[in-house]
Amino acid sequence: MAAADARDRAWWETAVLYQIYPLTFADGDGNGVGDIPGIIERLDYLNNPEDDSACLGVDALWLSPVNKSPMKDNGYDVSDYCDVDPTFGTLDDFKALVQASHDRNIKVIMDLVINHTSSEHDWFLESSSSRKNPKSDWYIWRDPGYTGKEPNNWLSYFGGTAWTFCETRQQYYYHAFNKNQPDLNWRNPKVRKAIHDVVRFWLDIGVDGFRLDASSVYAKDKYCRDNPMKFGANHTNPYNNQHHLYDKDLPENHAIIRDIRKILDKYGDRLLIGETFIDSRLYDSASFYGIDNDELHLPFTFEFPFSPWYPGYLQREIQKKEILTPPGCWPAYFLDNHDIPRHLVRWNECSLCNDSQQIARAAATLLLTLRGTPVLYYGQELGMIDHDSIPPERLRDAVFEPTKDENDLETRDGVRTPMQWDSGLHAGFCHNPDAELWLPINPNYTEVNVASELADPKSVLSFYRSLLRIRKYQSKALRFGEWRTLIDYPYEHLAYVRQWEDETVLVMVNFANAEQSCHLDVNIDRQNWTVLLTNKNDLKSGEVIDVPASFKPFDILILQKFGHAM
Repeated sequence: MAAADARDRAWWETAVLYQIYPLTFADGDGNGVGDIPGIIERLDYLNNPEDDSACLGVDALWLSPVNKSPMKDNGYDVSDYCDVDPTFGTLDDFKALVQASHDRNIKVIMDLVINHTSSEHDWFLESSSSRKNPKSDWYIWRDPGYTGKEPNNWLSYFGGTAWTFCETRQQYYYHAFNKNQPDLNWRNPKVRKAIHDVVRFWLDIGVDGFRLDASSVYAKDKYCRDNPMKFGANHTNPYNNQHHLYDKDLPENHAIIRDIRKILDKYGDRLLIGETFIDSRLYDSASFYGIDNDELHLPFTFEFPFSPWYPGYLQREIQKKEILTPPGCWPAYFLDNHDIPRHLVRWNECSLCNDSQQIARAAATLLLTLRGTPVLYYGQELGMIDHDSIPPERLRDAVFEPTKDENDLETRDGVRTPMQWDSGLHAGFCHNPDAELWLPINPNYTEVNVASELADPKSVLSFYRSLLRIRKYQSKALRFGEWRTLIDYPYEHLAYVRQWEDETVLVMVNFANAEQSCHLDVNIDRQNWTVLLTNKNDLKSGEVIDVPASFKPFDILILQKFGHAM
């Protein structure tokens, strides 16, 4: 458990971040595709300082890429770092978004995809044109291996070999992901300078930080040595049969991130997030804070969102993060993003609850009461779930290798469907009745949508809104207090406290579809706690109660006390 401290707090330590997938958040021009003008139109939903009655109340938005792109990986294949793709609008539209967001006290975080570019980027077109051009060494090129084929055994995260042959150069180029996403050569100082110029370009426009995509794979072994195979490897996914010693998580990766952090630090209080994934171990992810907190402000790790719906496992991951987060650093938590199934789908499958709204409230409680910066994924606050029946001809994302046959492609489109604003035409995402939407809307939009849930005080959205306001206005302990478990080993419930100065917040969540005794292994004063929030019908916020001896099925209690509690 990291001790609380009295240092000045950066804005992102007490903020709640909200990820927007621009293609499907809001369509402003009526062509069926989400865009920047559409996001601007919906900013009052995210935060509205002048009218709090219908807004969510988040502090920052994180945009998946809006850079110019051929869209073969939905924007994660950038062809021009310093321009906006016409799909989303113009650079002036983006500047207007930054200004409109700042007017509403919303920070703007950009996705920065700098491990690779699109194969249609001018840099790669020049690099691939010959072995002697000025950008010849801007990407990772190698001669064929001793068998006349690939230079080594490195594999793409999307399936198959990570090497593609270029007839013009008679060499292979490396791509950690799809073949249309060649990896930049970060050992080349000119590449570093070019990317640093990109970072400054967007900071000068006014963005408040970046989320570094795939930030654990920038550096590769300069000798391109084969990855060793795991003992007894028999995983159905060949990628997982290798020890990835030479194609990711190299020590040189930290220097790359440190240099980017130095640029941000010169611009003041800007935020640097990193996606430390592709099987990076938690220890490795924690190391991305840097030796002296000089790398990422917030490493995004995947152990917590990938936890099963079981209190013991979740508590273990929380305690790991508490132990491994260095002093003076700050954790981050998320449950969903654009790459993974939504948590209600994952946790519904492994729970006995069969009530997604109960799980949604429990998930909100965990996410917004743990010590760290929470990140929401658009629609999570509504209880949106994956659309699992998108017709094959409507799929937009099919970057993975076939799993069974050429018609069976893994896709992430189910978690990227349009935001469900209301029960009307196109769920309020697009107002043109004749438009074909980027992706079809989940059929449950008539019930799961912003308008209907704002009107329902017992909805998932209302629960999120209440908890966000408690966190922001009623409890310093929830914003930056220390975390402490009250159960050595959870049975079917979690119980922990957040403590700051003389304030203690007690959080209890029953995971079971049965009444449970309230086990608290630590001595705690059970009397005279004020209810901050609950899903119990027989209690109201503001009531003063004693800590109950038992839980009813799926009970949630968030209690507050000032003065002696432990």
